Amino acid sequence: MKDTITRTKSEPPIVLANYLSHKAIFDRYRRTTGATERTHWQIIYLKSQGKVVHEISSVTGYDKAWIRALIHRYNAVGPDAFIVDPPPEIAAAELRAEYERKSGELATARQAQQEMLQVQIPEHPELEIAAFLKTAGEVGGDYYDFLTGDDGSITLAIGDATGHGTRSGMMVIATKSLFKALGADEDLLSLVRRMSSTLKSLQLRGTYMHLTLGRYSASKLELVGAGMPPVMVYRAATKEVEDIVIKGMPLGSFTEFPYERRVVDLAEGDAAFLMSDGLMELVSPSGEMLQIDRIREIFGEAGSGSAVDIISDLRKAGLAWRAERPLKDDVTMVVLKRRTP
Repeated sequence: MKDTITRTKSEPPIVLANYLSHKAIFDRYRRTTGATERTHWQIIYLKSQGKVVHEISSVTGYDKAWIRALIHRYNAVGPDAFIVDPPPEIAAAELRAEYERKSGELATARQAQQEMLQVQIPEHPELEIAAFLKTAGEVGGDYYDFLTGDDGSITLAIGDATGHGTRSGMMVIATKSLFKALGADEDLLSLVRRMSSTLKSLQLRGTYMHLTLGRYSASKLELVGAGMPPVMVYRAATKEVEDIVIKGMPLGSFTEFPYERRVVDLAEGDAAFLMSDGLMELVSPSGEMLQIDRIREIFGEAGSGSAVDIISDLRKAGLAWRAERPLKDDVTMVVLKRRTP
C-alpha cells in the first residue's frame, strides 16, 4: 500500500523590482505620515526583506490578493507612482489600524507622563500639605511638585501649560526637569527667569507654562506668579479669605519680564490654596462656569478643616457643579495649612 501524499499549490513567486535598495525602502517607510502611504510602504519594505505574500498578510492583516496587486503595481510604475487609494475594505482596515496605533501611543505617553510626574507629598513640622490633579485628556498639561531644602524650607510649583495634548505634555516634562534641577538652590525670582528663558529656547511654538512658585519657611510663604489664578489665604483668626494677586507673563513667552515677589505671613490655622484655572472653568449643565467667587466661598467654609479635608470639599463641590460631566480642562489644587499646637 502506497502512502498518499497531499500537495498544496504554492503561490507563484513575486520578485520585487530593483528600484531602490533595502535601506532606501526603509527610509521611505520611516518617513511616511498618512495611513495609506504607511501601509503601502510597509508591504514593500516587508517584501524587500524576502517575505512571501502569505507572511506579509499575516503581519499586516491585509488580503493576499491585494498585496500581490500592490507589489505588481510597484514593479510596473515604480516607487514614486505606485501609491493609490485602497479599496473600501482595505481603507477601513487602515483606519482601524491607524486608530489603534495612535491610541496605543497616547496610552503609552500618558502612562510615562504619570510615572514621571508622580509626587510624594513632603512632611513638614509646621505644615499640612495636600494636593490633587485630574487630567482631562490622555496627556496632561497641569503640574505640581515639591522640593524640601536642607534648611527645612518647602519649595513648591503648580503650573498649567497652554493647550492640550502632546505639546503641552512636553512643556510639563521640561518644566518639571528645570524645577528639579534649579528649584532648591535659586531664589524664586531668579528661578522663574531662568526657567522662562530655557523654556523659550525650546521653541515649542505657542506653548507656554503658567506657573506659581512658592517657598515656605518660618511662618512665611514667598510667592512668584506667572499668569496663574490668585493664591487664596484663609485666615483662621477672622475666618475670611484674602486673594493674593501676582501678575506675570507665562514662562517661555518673555525672557526679561519683571516678575513680582510677594511674601505672606501664615499664622497658626491659616491655609493657602493654589489652583489651576481648570477648577474655575468647570461648567454646570446649564453652561455656567464655577468661577472664582464661588471657589472663594467654598474655600472659606472649608478653611478651618485639615488640608486633606479642604481638598476633599473643593473636589466634591466641583463634581456637584459639573454633575459628573467630562472635564474640559485639567484641574489641579494644592493646599498648605499651618499646623496648630
